[in-house]
Amino acid sequence: MTAREPDEEPDPQHRLVRRWATAVNERDAEKLNSFSHPEIDVYPLQIATVSGHYSGHDGMRRWLDDMVASDIGHQVEFKGIRTLPDGRVALFGALFVEGKEISPYSLIATLRDDKVVAMRSYLSDEQTMEHLKLLR
Repeated sequence: MTAREPDEEPDPQHRLVRRWATAVNERDAEKLNSFSHPEIDVYPLQIATVSGHYSGHDGMRRWLDDMVASDIGHQVEFKGIRTLPDGRVALFGALFVEGKEISPYSLIATLRDDKVVAMRSYLSDEQTMEHLKLLR
């Protein structure tokens, strides 16, 4: 598992996904969109008041606005990352609400043109994701 900072990731795809995910944690729409493909399609966790599906740069701004409006204080701590056989990047960690760990967390990102073009996240750990055959 990795404890390094996003900019210390040796793999450029891992560095991109870590930077993207950090921008989400920081609720920084400008930074998030700088790492997002214009046609990005995102299915984030269904917690707080997030709608479940957001598209494009405007959708990324709406997603972050929804998170801020929900005010539940959730953050993800990242613990591991790997490239899947199909080229997607999987990021693993834990979800915290108001400083308390409440669940394992997994994110799977698809990249295009050195940007994140698709993302799905799950309240699940790496082993469960493997068992469910979601990490192919």
